[in-house]
Amino acid sequence: MKRSIYKKVVLLLLIVAPLFGCTSSASFDYTTAAGIYDLETATLDDFDITDEYSLYQITLREDKTMNVFISQLGQITNRDSTYVIEETVLTETHNTEIFVYEYNAIDTTLTYTIDEYGQTLEITLLKRIENSEPLPVDFEDVLFGEDIDETKKFNYAPTIIRDTEGGQDVIHIWYCTNRKSAVIMDHIAYRKGVKNDDGKWLFSEETIVIAPTANTWDSRHACDPSVIKGTFAWDQEVYNYMMAYLGCETDDYSNNETGLAVAKDPEGPWIKLDHLNPIVPWSRDNPSGTWGTGMPSLLSVDKQGTVLLYYMNSAVGVGVEKWNFSDLGEPTQIYRSRLINNGLFRPTGGATYISYVEMAYDEELDRLYVLSGGGIKDPPDGTRTLVNSHMMLAYIPNLTSMDEVDNAMLSMNYTWTVAGYAGPEETDWPRNHNSGIVTDPFGRIIDSNEIWVVTSTGLNTYPFDNIYTYRLKGYIFDL
Repeated sequence: MKRSIYKKVVLLLLIVAPLFGCTSSASFDYTTAAGIYDLETATLDDFDITDEYSLYQITLREDKTMNVFISQLGQITNRDSTYVIEETVLTETHNTEIFVYEYNAIDTTLTYTIDEYGQTLEITLLKRIENSEPLPVDFEDVLFGEDIDETKKFNYAPTIIRDTEGGQDVIHIWYCTNRKSAVIMDHIAYRKGVKNDDGKWLFSEETIVIAPTANTWDSRHACDPSVIKGTFAWDQEVYNYMMAYLGCETDDYSNNETGLAVAKDPEGPWIKLDHLNPIVPWSRDNPSGTWGTGMPSLLSVDKQGTVLLYYMNSAVGVGVEKWNFSDLGEPTQIYRSRLINNGLFRPTGGATYISYVEMAYDEELDRLYVLSGGGIKDPPDGTRTLVNSHMMLAYIPNLTSMDEVDNAMLSMNYTWTVAGYAGPEETDWPRNHNSGIVTDPFGRIIDSNEIWVVTSTGLNTYPFDNIYTYRLKGYIFDL
Protein backbone atom coordinates (compact mmCIF):
# COMPACT_ATOMS: atom_id res chain seq x y z
CA MET A 1 0.00 0.00 0.00
CA LYS A 2 1.39 3.43 -0.92
CA ARG A 3 2.81 5.26 2.03
CA SER A 4 1.56 8.82 2.73
CA ILE A 5 2.06 11.29 5.55
CA TYR A 6 -0.95 13.30 4.55
CA LYS A 7 -3.80 11.12 5.85
CA LYS A 8 -5.81 12.18 8.88
CA VAL A 9 -4.26 11.16 12.12
CA VAL A 10 -6.10 8.41 13.99
CA LEU A 11 -3.32 7.24 16.29
CA LEU A 12 -0.08 8.96 17.23
CA LEU A 13 2.66 6.93 18.89
CA LEU A 14 4.89 9.27 20.79
CA ILE A 15 7.37 8.57 23.56
CA VAL A 16 8.03 11.70 25.55
CA ALA A 17 11.01 12.05 27.90
CA PRO A 18 10.50 15.16 30.10
CA LEU A 19 13.47 17.51 30.11
CA PHE A 20 12.49 19.62 33.07
CA GLY A 21 9.66 20.26 35.49
CA CYS A 22 6.03 20.64 34.56
CA THR A 23 5.29 23.72 32.45
CA SER A 24 1.74 24.70 31.54
CA SER A 25 0.76 26.22 28.22
CA ALA A 26 -0.30 29.43 29.94
CA SER A 27 3.12 30.02 31.53
CA PHE A 28 5.27 28.87 28.60
CA ASP A 29 7.39 31.59 26.97
CA TYR A 30 6.50 31.17 23.29
CA THR A 31 9.20 33.61 22.18
CA THR A 32 11.79 30.92 22.97
CA ALA A 33 10.14 28.42 20.61
CA ALA A 34 9.29 30.85 17.79
CA GLY A 35 11.33 30.46 14.64
CA ILE A 36 11.84 28.35 11.51
CA TYR A 37 12.51 24.62 11.88
CA ASP A 38 14.07 22.82 8.90
CA LEU A 39 14.18 19.09 8.19
CA GLU A 40 17.18 17.41 9.81
CA THR A 41 16.38 13.70 9.30
CA ALA A 42 13.51 11.51 8.17
CA THR A 43 13.50 7.77 8.84
CA LEU A 44 11.08 4.95 8.18
CA ASP A 45 12.08 2.25 10.63
CA ASP A 46 15.78 1.77 9.82
CA PHE A 47 15.70 3.48 6.42
CA ASP A 48 16.86 7.05 5.88
CA ILE A 49 14.33 8.75 3.60
CA THR A 50 15.45 12.36 4.10
CA ASP A 51 16.16 12.73 0.38
CA GLU A 52 12.49 12.07 -0.43
CA TYR A 53 11.67 15.55 0.85
CA SER A 54 12.37 18.61 -1.25
CA LEU A 55 11.26 20.59 1.79
CA TYR A 56 9.88 19.98 5.25
CA GLN A 57 9.67 23.25 7.16
CA ILE A 58 7.72 24.36 10.22
CA THR A 59 7.38 28.00 11.26
CA LEU A 60 6.34 28.67 14.87
CA ARG A 61 5.14 32.15 15.78
CA GLU A 62 4.89 33.87 19.14
CA ASP A 63 1.10 34.26 18.78
CA LYS A 64 0.70 30.44 18.83
CA THR A 65 0.07 30.17 15.10
CA MET A 66 2.23 28.01 12.85
CA ASN A 67 2.78 26.97 9.26
CA VAL A 68 3.76 23.51 8.04
CA PHE A 69 5.08 23.21 4.48
CA ILE A 70 5.97 19.78 3.10
CA SER A 71 7.11 18.82 -0.38
CA GLN A 72 7.60 15.06 -0.72
CA LEU A 73 7.89 13.18 -4.00
CA GLY A 74 5.89 15.82 -5.83
CA GLN A 75 3.13 16.10 -3.22
CA ILE A 76 2.64 19.46 -1.48
CA THR A 77 1.14 20.09 1.95
CA ASN A 78 0.75 23.66 3.23
CA ARG A 79 -1.01 23.97 6.63
CA ASP A 80 -1.74 27.10 8.65
CA SER A 81 -2.52 25.93 12.18
CA THR A 82 -2.45 26.83 15.86
CA TYR A 83 -0.34 25.17 18.56
CA VAL A 84 0.26 24.90 22.28
CA ILE A 85 3.28 23.62 24.20
CA GLU A 86 2.90 21.74 27.48
CA GLU A 87 6.00 20.30 29.08
CA THR A 88 7.82 18.76 26.13
CA VAL A 89 4.81 18.19 23.90
CA LEU A 90 3.77 20.54 21.11
CA THR A 91 0.22 19.97 19.86
CA GLU A 92 -0.77 21.33 16.45
CA THR A 93 -4.45 21.85 15.63
CA HIS A 94 -5.50 22.21 12.01
CA ASN A 95 -9.29 22.25 11.55
CA THR A 96 -10.29 18.82 12.95
CA GLU A 97 -6.82 17.30 12.72
CA ILE A 98 -4.35 16.98 15.59
CA PHE A 99 -0.57 16.53 15.18
CA VAL A 100 1.71 15.95 18.14
CA TYR A 101 5.46 16.64 18.29
CA GLU A 102 8.17 16.25 20.89
CA TYR A 103 9.63 19.69 21.63
CA ASN A 104 13.23 19.71 22.86
CA ALA A 105 14.11 23.17 24.16
CA ILE A 106 17.77 22.30 24.75
CA ASP A 107 18.50 20.89 21.27
CA THR A 108 15.90 23.23 19.65
CA THR A 109 14.30 20.35 17.76
CA LEU A 110 10.83 19.15 16.91
CA THR A 111 10.24 15.42 16.44
CA TYR A 112 7.12 14.04 14.80
CA THR A 113 6.53 10.29 15.13
CA ILE A 114 3.67 8.31 13.59
CA ASP A 115 2.82 4.73 12.67
CA GLU A 116 2.80 4.36 8.90
CA TYR A 117 1.13 1.04 8.05
CA GLY A 118 3.14 -0.86 10.62
CA GLN A 119 6.35 1.14 10.17
CA THR A 120 7.52 4.02 12.31
CA LEU A 121 7.99 7.31 10.49
CA GLU A 122 10.09 9.79 12.45
CA ILE A 123 10.69 13.36 11.32
CA THR A 124 13.20 15.54 13.16
CA LEU A 125 13.41 19.27 12.48
CA LEU A 126 16.11 21.63 13.76
CA LYS A 127 15.53 25.30 14.56
CA ARG A 128 17.31 27.60 12.17
CA ILE A 129 19.89 29.92 13.68
CA GLU A 130 19.24 33.32 12.20
CA ASN A 131 22.29 35.44 11.44
CA SER A 132 21.26 38.84 12.76
CA GLU A 133 24.55 40.46 11.78
CA PRO A 134 25.01 40.70 7.98
CA LEU A 135 28.64 40.52 6.92
CA PRO A 136 30.33 43.19 4.77
CA VAL A 137 31.41 41.95 1.34
CA ASP A 138 33.60 43.09 -1.53
CA PHE A 139 31.55 44.19 -4.53
CA GLU A 140 32.96 41.36 -6.65
CA ASP A 141 31.83 38.73 -4.12
CA VAL A 142 28.39 37.13 -3.87
CA LEU A 143 26.59 40.11 -2.36
CA PHE A 144 24.13 38.39 -0.02
CA GLY A 145 21.86 35.39 0.41
CA GLU A 146 21.95 32.18 2.38
CA ASP A 147 24.32 29.35 1.57
CA ILE A 148 22.97 27.23 -1.29
CA ASP A 149 23.27 24.12 0.89
CA GLU A 150 21.09 25.62 3.61
CA THR A 151 18.04 26.84 1.73
CA LYS A 152 16.10 26.46 -1.50
CA LYS A 153 15.79 30.14 -2.28
CA PHE A 154 17.04 31.99 -5.33
CA ASN A 155 18.16 35.54 -6.15
CA TYR A 156 18.44 36.71 -9.75
CA ALA A 157 17.54 39.35 -12.39
CA PRO A 158 18.72 42.47 -10.51
CA THR A 159 18.32 46.16 -11.22
CA ILE A 160 20.81 48.40 -9.44
CA ILE A 161 21.05 52.12 -8.66
CA ARG A 162 24.17 53.63 -7.08
CA ASP A 163 23.71 56.97 -5.34
CA THR A 164 24.98 59.18 -2.52
CA GLU A 165 22.85 59.68 0.58
CA GLY A 166 23.99 61.77 3.53
CA GLY A 167 27.56 61.57 2.32
CA GLN A 168 27.42 57.78 2.07
CA ASP A 169 27.97 55.73 -1.07
CA VAL A 170 24.90 53.48 -1.36
CA ILE A 171 23.52 50.83 -3.68
CA HIS A 172 19.81 50.15 -4.06
CA ILE A 173 19.16 46.71 -5.52
CA TRP A 174 15.89 45.06 -6.48
CA TYR A 175 15.83 41.44 -7.64
CA CYS A 176 13.71 38.34 -8.11
CA THR A 177 13.35 35.77 -5.32
CA ASN A 178 10.97 33.18 -3.91
CA ARG A 179 9.34 34.16 -0.65
CA LYS A 180 9.05 30.60 0.65
CA SER A 181 11.96 28.19 0.40
CA ALA A 182 11.53 25.46 -2.26
CA VAL A 183 8.41 27.12 -3.72
CA ILE A 184 9.05 28.60 -7.17
CA MET A 185 6.77 31.64 -7.09
CA ASP A 186 8.58 34.83 -8.08
CA HIS A 187 8.49 37.94 -5.89
CA ILE A 188 10.50 41.16 -6.16
CA ALA A 189 12.76 41.94 -3.20
CA TYR A 190 14.84 44.97 -2.19
CA ARG A 191 18.04 45.57 -0.22
CA LYS A 192 20.15 48.64 0.45
CA GLY A 193 23.94 48.41 0.48
CA VAL A 194 26.15 50.94 2.24
CA LYS A 195 29.87 51.24 1.48
CA ASN A 196 32.09 51.05 4.57
CA ASP A 197 35.35 52.93 5.10
CA ASP A 198 37.28 49.77 4.18
CA GLY A 199 35.56 49.62 0.77
CA LYS A 200 33.29 46.70 1.63
CA TRP A 201 29.52 46.81 1.23
CA LEU A 202 27.02 46.01 3.97
CA PHE A 203 23.55 45.06 2.70
CA SER A 204 20.31 45.29 4.65
CA GLU A 205 17.95 42.42 5.27
CA GLU A 206 15.63 41.39 2.44
CA THR A 207 12.27 43.14 2.04
CA ILE A 208 9.60 41.92 -0.38
CA VAL A 209 8.32 44.97 -2.28
CA ILE A 210 6.24 43.43 -5.10
CA ALA A 211 4.24 40.20 -4.73
CA PRO A 212 1.85 38.46 -7.12
CA THR A 213 -1.74 39.68 -6.78
CA ALA A 214 -4.43 37.00 -6.87
CA ASN A 215 -6.82 36.96 -9.84
CA THR A 216 -4.82 39.50 -11.84
CA TRP A 217 -2.32 39.53 -14.69
CA ASP A 218 0.62 38.87 -12.30
CA SER A 219 -1.06 36.34 -10.02
CA ARG A 220 1.58 33.61 -10.49
CA HIS A 221 4.90 35.42 -10.87
CA ALA A 222 6.28 38.95 -10.44
CA CYS A 223 9.90 39.25 -11.52
CA ASP A 224 12.62 40.96 -13.59
CA PRO A 225 12.40 44.50 -12.14
CA SER A 226 13.91 47.63 -13.66
CA VAL A 227 13.88 50.89 -11.67
CA ILE A 228 14.65 54.53 -12.53
CA LYS A 229 14.18 57.87 -10.82
CA GLY A 230 11.98 60.64 -12.22
CA THR A 231 8.84 62.69 -11.59
CA PHE A 232 5.64 60.68 -12.00
CA ALA A 233 2.27 62.11 -10.95
CA TRP A 234 -0.59 59.81 -10.08
CA ASP A 235 -3.80 60.23 -8.07
CA GLN A 236 -2.81 63.67 -6.73
CA GLU A 237 0.59 62.41 -5.56
CA VAL A 238 4.07 62.72 -7.06
CA TYR A 239 6.28 59.63 -7.07
CA ASN A 240 10.06 59.62 -7.44
CA TYR A 241 10.66 56.09 -8.72
CA MET A 242 9.15 53.90 -11.42
CA MET A 243 9.53 50.14 -11.76
CA ALA A 244 8.80 48.02 -14.81
CA TYR A 245 8.52 44.30 -14.20
CA LEU A 246 7.40 40.99 -15.69
CA GLY A 247 4.24 39.28 -14.49
CA CYS A 248 2.21 36.25 -15.51
CA GLU A 249 -0.66 34.08 -14.34
CA THR A 250 0.50 30.77 -15.80
CA ASP A 251 2.28 27.80 -14.26
CA ASP A 252 4.33 27.10 -17.40
CA TYR A 253 5.88 30.60 -17.60
CA SER A 254 4.01 31.45 -20.79
CA ASN A 255 2.05 34.59 -21.76
CA ASN A 256 4.27 36.93 -19.77
CA GLU A 257 3.36 40.61 -19.73
CA THR A 258 5.03 43.84 -18.61
CA GLY A 259 3.63 46.17 -15.97
CA LEU A 260 4.49 49.27 -13.93
CA ALA A 261 4.65 50.34 -10.30
CA VAL A 262 5.68 53.60 -8.58
CA ALA A 263 7.09 54.60 -5.19
CA LYS A 264 8.31 57.69 -3.37
CA ASP A 265 11.32 55.90 -1.87
CA PRO A 266 13.46 52.99 -3.11
CA GLU A 267 12.21 50.67 -0.34
CA GLY A 268 8.60 51.51 -1.13
CA PRO A 269 5.79 51.10 -0.56
CA TRP A 270 5.43 50.28 -4.25
CA ILE A 271 2.04 50.87 -5.85
CA LYS A 272 1.04 48.84 -8.89
CA LEU A 273 -0.58 50.93 -11.63
CA ASP A 274 -3.63 48.74 -12.02
CA HIS A 275 -5.32 51.16 -14.42
CA LEU A 276 -2.41 50.79 -16.86
CA ASN A 277 -1.18 47.25 -16.28
CA PRO A 278 -0.06 45.42 -18.20
CA ILE A 279 1.50 48.37 -20.01
CA VAL A 280 2.85 45.90 -22.63
CA PRO A 281 0.18 43.19 -22.90
CA TRP A 282 0.45 39.91 -24.77
CA SER A 283 -2.05 38.56 -27.26
CA ARG A 284 -2.67 34.93 -26.39
CA ASP A 285 -3.50 34.06 -29.97
CA ASN A 286 -0.25 35.56 -31.23
CA PRO A 287 1.12 32.97 -33.67
CA SER A 288 4.75 34.06 -33.16
CA GLY A 289 5.17 32.42 -29.78
CA THR A 290 3.67 32.20 -26.33
CA TRP A 291 6.48 33.47 -24.07
CA GLY A 292 5.12 37.01 -24.26
CA THR A 293 6.75 40.27 -23.13
CA GLY A 294 9.01 40.95 -20.17
CA MET A 295 12.57 41.33 -18.83
CA PRO A 296 12.13 45.12 -19.14
CA SER A 297 14.72 47.88 -18.85
CA LEU A 298 13.86 51.53 -18.16
CA LEU A 299 16.04 54.44 -19.28
CA SER A 300 15.18 58.03 -18.37
CA VAL A 301 15.17 60.45 -21.29
CA ASP A 302 14.82 63.82 -19.52
CA LYS A 303 15.38 62.80 -15.87
CA GLN A 304 11.75 63.70 -15.33
CA GLY A 305 8.80 61.72 -16.70
CA THR A 306 9.84 60.72 -20.22
CA VAL A 307 11.37 57.26 -20.48
CA LEU A 308 12.45 54.59 -22.91
CA LEU A 309 10.97 51.19 -22.10
CA TYR A 310 12.87 48.20 -23.53
CA TYR A 311 11.54 44.67 -23.17
CA MET A 312 11.89 41.17 -24.57
CA ASN A 313 9.10 40.21 -26.97
CA SER A 314 8.86 36.68 -28.33
CA ALA A 315 7.25 38.02 -31.52
CA VAL A 316 9.82 40.67 -32.50
CA GLY A 317 12.88 40.19 -30.27
CA VAL A 318 13.43 43.37 -28.25
CA GLY A 319 10.72 46.00 -28.26
CA VAL A 320 11.39 49.71 -27.65
CA GLU A 321 8.72 52.18 -26.58
CA LYS A 322 9.09 55.85 -25.70
CA TRP A 323 6.57 57.15 -23.15
CA ASN A 324 5.76 60.34 -21.33
CA PHE A 325 4.75 59.10 -17.87
CA SER A 326 4.71 62.54 -16.23
CA ASP A 327 0.95 62.25 -15.82
CA LEU A 328 0.15 58.60 -15.13
CA GLY A 329 -3.55 59.35 -15.40
CA GLU A 330 -3.07 60.02 -19.11
CA PRO A 331 0.36 58.74 -20.20
CA THR A 332 1.40 59.25 -23.81
CA GLN A 333 3.16 56.73 -26.00
CA ILE A 334 5.49 58.65 -28.35
CA TYR A 335 6.77 55.80 -30.54
CA ARG A 336 7.34 52.05 -30.80
CA SER A 337 10.30 50.32 -32.44
CA ARG A 338 12.63 47.38 -31.84
CA LEU A 339 16.34 46.68 -31.38
CA ILE A 340 18.44 45.02 -34.06
CA ASN A 341 21.42 42.71 -33.52
CA ASN A 342 23.90 44.05 -36.09
CA GLY A 343 27.47 43.58 -34.89
CA LEU A 344 26.74 41.21 -32.01
CA PHE A 345 28.68 37.94 -31.94
CA ARG A 346 29.53 35.15 -29.51
CA PRO A 347 32.94 35.00 -27.80
CA THR A 348 33.50 31.78 -29.79
CA GLY A 349 32.51 33.48 -33.05
CA GLY A 350 29.29 33.64 -35.00
CA ALA A 351 26.43 36.10 -34.84
CA THR A 352 24.24 36.25 -31.75
CA TYR A 353 21.25 38.19 -30.47
CA ILE A 354 20.09 40.07 -27.37
CA SER A 355 18.76 37.44 -24.98
CA TYR A 356 17.72 39.76 -22.19
CA VAL A 357 17.55 43.53 -21.93
CA GLU A 358 19.61 45.83 -19.71
CA MET A 359 20.22 49.32 -21.12
CA ALA A 360 22.29 52.32 -19.96
CA TYR A 361 23.52 55.58 -21.50
CA ASP A 362 27.05 56.99 -21.19
CA GLU A 363 26.83 60.81 -21.39
CA GLU A 364 30.63 61.19 -21.40
CA LEU A 365 31.44 58.81 -24.27
CA ASP A 366 28.10 59.17 -26.12
CA ARG A 367 27.31 55.46 -26.00
CA LEU A 368 24.11 53.48 -25.56
CA TYR A 369 25.04 50.26 -23.75
CA VAL A 370 23.31 46.90 -23.66
CA LEU A 371 24.20 44.09 -21.25
CA SER A 372 22.92 40.76 -22.49
CA GLY A 373 23.69 37.07 -22.77
CA GLY A 374 26.76 36.04 -24.70
CA GLY A 375 24.96 33.41 -26.73
CA ILE A 376 26.71 30.44 -25.09
CA LYS A 377 24.88 27.90 -22.96
CA ASP A 378 27.82 25.69 -22.06
CA PRO A 379 28.71 23.43 -20.40
CA PRO A 380 25.84 21.30 -21.76
CA ASP A 381 22.85 21.53 -19.49
CA GLY A 382 20.06 18.97 -19.40
CA THR A 383 17.81 20.79 -16.96
CA ARG A 384 14.67 22.68 -17.85
CA THR A 385 16.27 26.10 -17.39
CA LEU A 386 18.83 26.69 -20.13
CA VAL A 387 20.66 29.92 -19.33
CA ASN A 388 23.79 31.70 -20.47
CA SER A 389 27.25 30.92 -19.23
CA HIS A 390 28.54 34.33 -20.43
CA MET A 391 27.31 37.90 -20.32
CA MET A 392 28.09 40.38 -23.07
CA LEU A 393 28.54 44.16 -22.88
CA ALA A 394 28.09 46.08 -26.14
CA TYR A 395 27.33 49.64 -27.23
CA ILE A 396 26.17 51.86 -30.06
CA PRO A 397 28.78 54.68 -30.48
CA ASN A 398 28.42 58.35 -31.39
CA LEU A 399 25.00 59.03 -29.89
CA THR A 400 25.64 62.54 -28.61
CA SER A 401 22.22 63.12 -27.06
CA MET A 402 18.97 61.37 -26.25
CA ASP A 403 17.62 62.79 -29.51
CA GLU A 404 20.34 60.81 -31.28
CA VAL A 405 19.29 57.73 -29.31
CA ASP A 406 15.74 58.30 -30.60
CA ASN A 407 17.01 58.58 -34.17
CA ALA A 408 18.91 55.31 -33.85
CA MET A 409 15.94 53.50 -32.30
CA LEU A 410 13.58 54.69 -35.03
CA SER A 411 15.89 54.25 -38.03
CA MET A 412 17.25 50.86 -36.84
CA ASN A 413 20.42 51.84 -38.72
CA TYR A 414 23.32 51.16 -36.37
CA THR A 415 25.96 48.57 -35.54
CA TRP A 416 26.84 47.37 -32.06
CA THR A 417 30.44 47.32 -30.83
CA VAL A 418 31.19 44.51 -28.38
CA ALA A 419 33.05 45.87 -25.34
CA GLY A 420 33.65 42.54 -23.64
CA TYR A 421 32.39 39.26 -22.22
CA ALA A 422 32.46 37.68 -18.77
CA GLY A 423 31.95 33.98 -18.15
CA PRO A 424 33.02 31.17 -15.83
CA GLU A 425 36.72 32.06 -16.02
CA GLU A 426 35.97 35.60 -14.84
CA THR A 427 33.27 34.95 -12.22
CA ASP A 428 34.14 31.39 -11.09
CA TRP A 429 30.51 30.34 -11.69
CA PRO A 430 29.34 28.24 -14.67
CA ARG A 431 26.18 30.30 -15.12
CA ASN A 432 26.18 34.08 -15.68
CA HIS A 433 22.82 35.39 -16.80
CA ASN A 434 20.05 37.97 -16.29
CA SER A 435 22.59 40.61 -15.30
CA GLY A 436 22.14 44.29 -14.45
CA ILE A 437 24.28 47.40 -14.95
CA VAL A 438 25.01 49.56 -11.91
CA THR A 439 23.90 53.05 -13.00
CA ASP A 440 23.00 56.38 -11.47
CA PRO A 441 19.29 56.85 -10.63
CA PHE A 442 18.44 57.81 -14.23
CA GLY A 443 20.14 54.92 -16.03
CA ARG A 444 23.41 56.71 -16.77
CA ILE A 445 26.86 55.09 -16.69
CA ILE A 446 28.75 56.31 -13.60
CA ASP A 447 32.36 55.64 -14.68
CA SER A 448 33.16 55.21 -18.37
CA ASN A 449 36.34 53.29 -17.55
CA GLU A 450 34.84 50.82 -15.06
CA ILE A 451 31.33 49.57 -15.72
CA TRP A 452 29.97 47.76 -12.69
CA VAL A 453 27.44 45.00 -13.21
CA VAL A 454 25.68 42.46 -11.02
CA THR A 455 25.23 39.06 -12.60
CA SER A 456 22.97 36.17 -11.67
CA THR A 457 25.25 33.21 -11.06
CA GLY A 458 24.37 29.55 -10.62
CA LEU A 459 25.46 25.94 -10.96
CA ASN A 460 24.77 23.50 -13.79
CA THR A 461 24.47 20.38 -11.66
CA TYR A 462 23.10 20.12 -8.15
CA PRO A 463 21.17 17.58 -6.05
CA PHE A 464 18.00 19.63 -6.60
CA ASP A 465 16.76 22.24 -9.06
CA ASN A 466 19.59 24.49 -10.26
CA ILE A 467 17.44 27.59 -9.86
CA TYR A 468 18.02 27.37 -6.10
CA THR A 469 21.73 28.01 -6.67
CA TYR A 470 21.11 31.43 -8.25
CA ARG A 471 22.90 34.22 -6.35
CA LEU A 472 23.96 37.80 -7.18
CA LYS A 473 27.63 38.60 -7.72
CA GLY A 474 29.32 41.85 -8.63
CA TYR A 475 31.67 42.10 -11.60
CA ILE A 476 33.56 45.04 -13.14
CA PHE A 477 34.17 45.47 -16.88
CA ASP A 478 37.50 47.33 -16.99
CA LEU A 479 37.43 49.32 -20.22
